[in-house]
Amino acid sequence: MQISRSMEYAVRSLVYLASSNKPLSLRQIAKGENIPAPYLAKIMRVLVNGKIVNSTKGRNGGYFLLSPPQKIALYDLYILFEKKEKLLPCFENASFCPAGKNCSQKIVWFKIEKAVMDAFKKVSLKEMVNKNKLRKVKYERSFNQIT
Repeated sequence: MQISRSMEYAVRSLVYLASSNKPLSLRQIAKGENIPAPYLAKIMRVLVNGKIVNSTKGRNGGYFLLSPPQKIALYDLYILFEKKEKLLPCFENASFCPAGKNCSQKIVWFKIEKAVMDAFKKVSLKEMVNKNKLRKVKYERSFNQIT
């Protein structure tokens, strides 16, 4: 299983946004996360349409989260960007499987799919922000020990 670049960038941009206490411009997010601005603009449009973020115009404008980070699950982003919940096409349409209803592997794949979706539902943006802060602290400590 591989998530799309769009989802990866969405998560990174939301972690960056959630780490700020004020709205951030597209340019600030793009620069802070090293994401091409035109690509980020498309991602932010999806996030606005998905009611994850909103934006305001003007001098102090920018993008901001519509919900607290602990209320935004990776699952919400997965559904927005991957456009599916099923790992295998036969889960949505049995005609994709030559074995049909007699497939001996279906129960195993179903368990894997459920575990993956449950994991996406359990991990919040807040957890990602906390892990990001922890990573930065560890990096800064190791850098300071070198210098």
